[in-house]
Amino acid sequence: MINIQRRDCPDILKTDVDPESDGVIETKDAILYFSDVTNHQTTYKKMGARGARIKEGYSVYKDKCVRKTLLEMFQGKCAYCESKIITIYNGDIEHFRPKGEIQEAKPSKPGYYWLAAEWENLLFACPFCNQTNTHEINNDGDIEESVLGKLDQFPLVSETHRLNHSHGSLYFANRAQYLQAFNLEETERLLLNPCLDTNVSRYFKYDDNGAIIVNDGLSDLEKQKAGESIRVYALHRLNLVIARSEKIIQIKAQIKRVENAIKNFNDNIEGNEEKRTWFEGIMREEMQILKKYKDPDQEYAALARYIIDKYFDEAKFI
Repeated sequence: MINIQRRDCPDILKTDVDPESDGVIETKDAILYFSDVTNHQTTYKKMGARGARIKEGYSVYKDKCVRKTLLEMFQGKCAYCESKIITIYNGDIEHFRPKGEIQEAKPSKPGYYWLAAEWENLLFACPFCNQTNTHEINNDGDIEESVLGKLDQFPLVSETHRLNHSHGSLYFANRAQYLQAFNLEETERLLLNPCLDTNVSRYFKYDDNGAIIVNDGLSDLEKQKAGESIRVYALHRLNLVIARSEKIIQIKAQIKRVENAIKNFNDNIEGNEEKRTWFEGIMREEMQILKKYKDPDQEYAALARYIIDKYFDEAKFI
């Protein structure tokens, strides 16, 4: 997971615009729908043109302009595991705070329905992080099957400051009071968000086999956030670990090329200028190839940054 700078909100989701955006219209309708407590255990139904509720629910967040912006913002990668998605799958538009229900809350419905069209709540994710699937995991050498994936999970330290439908009714009606409640919940949020959490990569480290591990030097709360994020996003699923291990092999092979290039340069530093320039050029080229693994558009850039930065921190010849 790496930090991602959020792009400008698509027009269709903007608030405080005149005329009201489709996102605001839908959100106000959802708030009206769930103001009736008899609807709390049902799925949101949109108000139809004839004034009756229809089966079609949330749709604005699915607009192609929203998807296009998210795809570009995350450069075709999953917000959580950093796997490239778009070559084999369209990708999920993920609600960080789940809109339908909240697994940990009692009652679990309704979810954060007022955030269904909130730009800050939308991410781009792969189905293995965002949905529930049966995955293989390595449990101390034993390969086990487990149902993993975020879906409706949104764990907090406690339920003390969990937002509920009463806060949803304040979303437009009393923005200051709503934000006060929202910020209190944020202090107990356990899932890491690449668009919100500063230096999100520091929460994790990796072993040589591609396993993701809670990093050293974290506070107790930070450790809890890292551990919950690994669990909820299924960042320890076996196929993902294998993919990361293959990336490590590629990175270490390139590190070896860099070492050879540096050695050749040093061996010829006292030679003639043409030869020295030749080996310097090779050294710089191999270094650029290695640094490319750290670029935000690359798969598993957080892993690459950890491996490469650790290597150069420990390298004796740099």
